[in-house]
Amino acid sequence: MTPDIEYAEKLLDRFSSHALWNALQAIVDHPQQELRVETPYVNVGQAHAMDASLLGLSAAQPGSLANTSQMAHFKNKNIKWRFLNVYDRRIVRYDNTIANRFAAYFVRYAIRLLRPLVAMLSQDDEASEMVPEFLRIIGRLNGVLSQMPESFKYASLDEMPIDHPFLQFDPRYHIILKTYLECENG
Repeated sequence: MTPDIEYAEKLLDRFSSHALWNALQAIVDHPQQELRVETPYVNVGQAHAMDASLLGLSAAQPGSLANTSQMAHFKNKNIKWRFLNVYDRRIVRYDNTIANRFAAYFVRYAIRLLRPLVAMLSQDDEASEMVPEFLRIIGRLNGVLSQMPESFKYASLDEMPIDHPFLQFDPRYHIILKTYLECENG
């Protein structure tokens, strides 16, 4: 048996793991999310949750206030003022996280890893019997990738987050990290 066939068999075992496919599907179905506070500058009618500190910042912006003879937000030196634009506090769910970007990177990495292997295996009579299984795995990986949210599907990683706590301790992401490291180490 040639070393390339041994390597192909190891990869076949790794990518035949039910735990790996369950983890990938779980991430597609329920990706990790972070809650973030955003403070966009909006028309006062579009504001959801203003607070005193944001109103103070808003008042400092040119064009955010107008004096009025009708409804006023506050009165200063007997002049009625209303806000036109304000900073608004919004809690936003964000799924473009390092863990999700790594999961998407792993799927793209696996496809790039397996495609040339299929071409190499198809040239060898003994190994060509593995080609249909690898093509099925590549098809499944493409299916997973197509189901991933656009927000992180093709997002780049600045560095490999191997020691990221979420990848280390969340079982879904950990199995992907483990499989990635096994592929990298042969």
